[in-house]
Amino acid sequence: MRDLVCLHAGTSGPSTWDRFVPEFEALGYRVHRPTLLGHGSAPRRRPYRLDDFRDQVLRELDGLDRVTFVGNSLGAFVASAVAVAEPERVDRLVLEELPVPPRDAADTAPTTRPMPALALLAAGWLTRRKSDPLLLRDVIADLRRPRPSWWAGLPTVQAPTLLLAGGPKSHLDQTRFPLVAETMPTATVTTIDAGHRIHSKAPDRWLDIVRGFLAFKGA
Repeated sequence: MRDLVCLHAGTSGPSTWDRFVPEFEALGYRVHRPTLLGHGSAPRRRPYRLDDFRDQVLRELDGLDRVTFVGNSLGAFVASAVAVAEPERVDRLVLEELPVPPRDAADTAPTTRPMPALALLAAGWLTRRKSDPLLLRDVIADLRRPRPSWWAGLPTVQAPTLLLAGGPKSHLDQTRFPLVAETMPTATVTTIDAGHRIHSKAPDRWLDIVRGFLAFKGA
């Protein structure tokens, strides 16, 4: 049986994937849904750095051989970072609304509608039952920093990759996804006009596309 790891977004949790687990299992996957740092009962380690989320997931892969990832937002970036770190262990990638960090200081930030600092703190406070109130602030700050090593590692990821874009309703810069697809050997972009959390807003359309991608046996 193949292993599939579902990674949730910031301030979300593993339950966001509940409705899709039976569908993934029907495709022959054993589904894993880790709780990312700073969420639920997972450890809280301030400040939250993207590399810490990556290392957490790498530790949780111990004992697994090749895995498929499905990730949304923060979870999508973490999945991509794991693939860059250990590309030989990744079978397929579904990256839903991946926040694409700058390549260098001259590159653009991942969002078209950035959230002010006070709004970030307010959003963190409102979601404090699900996650550390300071998590969003730290994660977004780290995503705005150039990550040249991540960009340099993308060409090494040979796993078939589906980049899911949420269209103009999303706060993410949609022009960033084709840049990633051009850098990865086997990546494609599909847009579902539903905003940032596609799997929540358009679950049937999301599942139809993802199921077809996961079931496809070609390279």
